[in-house]
Amino acid sequence: MKEKLTSKQKEELLNKPTIVNEEKIDMSKISTISLGEKLVNADFIPSSNTEVETVKRACAYLIDVVEKYRENHEHANALTDNKQLLIDNAISEILNAQINVVKVLTFTE
Repeated sequence: MKEKLTSKQKEELLNKPTIVNEEKIDMSKISTISLGEKLVNADFIPSSNTEVETVKRACAYLIDVVEKYRENHEHANALTDNKQLLIDNAISEILNAQINVVKVLTFTE
């Protein structure tokens, strides 16, 4: 069953330092739960594994960077069909990597 994080746990996660500069993301364009967090299901970490948490947060951040790029260029009508395809593929590959890394970290025989 999916465990929900408490408000305190969410706040602690949000206040953790990241490996990238968060100032590069316009937080006014990101809801309280970003697209990246939704797609990687960042709140669901049943094993309470900190490595899994770190992987999910990093992948969520990467997705948000790509999505920010899409948003910034959509407003300027600067996205071609090929660019849209590359963006969609990038997000798909980030999700694939996240799933595989979490599997490596949690796999038992």
